[in-house]
Amino acid sequence: MNAIVKEIETTDNYILLTIETEEILNIEPGQFVMLKPKYFDFPKPFSVIYQEDKIIKFLIAIVGEMTAELKKLKINDELDIRGAYGIPFIKKIDKNKKYILLGGDCGSAPLIHFSNKYPDLIKEKIYGFVTPEIQKILNIEGLHIDSIEGMNLLEKAEKLEISEDTAILICGSLNLIKHTKNKFKNKKLYASLEARMGCGIGICKGCPIKTNDGIKMICKDGPIFDLSEVQLEW
Repeated sequence: MNAIVKEIETTDNYILLTIETEEILNIEPGQFVMLKPKYFDFPKPFSVIYQEDKIIKFLIAIVGEMTAELKKLKINDELDIRGAYGIPFIKKIDKNKKYILLGGDCGSAPLIHFSNKYPDLIKEKIYGFVTPEIQKILNIEGLHIDSIEGMNLLEKAEKLEISEDTAILICGSLNLIKHTKNKFKNKKLYASLEARMGCGIGICKGCPIKTNDGIKMICKDGPIFDLSEVQLEW
């Protein structure tokens, strides 16, 4: 499907990209889309930070060739987009619990989408970034800036108090997910796992994860998993 750039805000290391699709894609929080500039051969998966009708926003870290090209986009430039893929948060989590959202860097994007759509399920929001740079394009409740607060996100996570009716929803680096799982061994934890995805629908077998029920594909069976079910050290 075609999409065009409606707005783009950038910093040295981040992009807040707004596009308009030619048709409405129904994207639930936690799902992702495959996106690429027209002149790229292969798309990459990106989580959505916001959607309303044909308008979709992405918060993207500039970490490679494609994201560097995305930073150069101008208003009305065209993109290819397909999706949505993956199982939404709401179909996997325990809806009887309240959630602490723990987002690391651009891993915060799907959690922000979830918070906007399901505010009644939220207890606390922590979206962690290292420097204030992100505030140039993102000013929302729950931003944690390491250099301002004098502690990093892992140290902040260690201070969380988790009651029996509360669970944690994490998206970020594998180190953040492992650390949080180790810290709260007896609590309910869900993580949205990031991976290199080729097809987005489980055919190419490019994003396997070992679970208690065997090998699953992060794109098709996830990206969210109950952390008691996956073996992160595999």
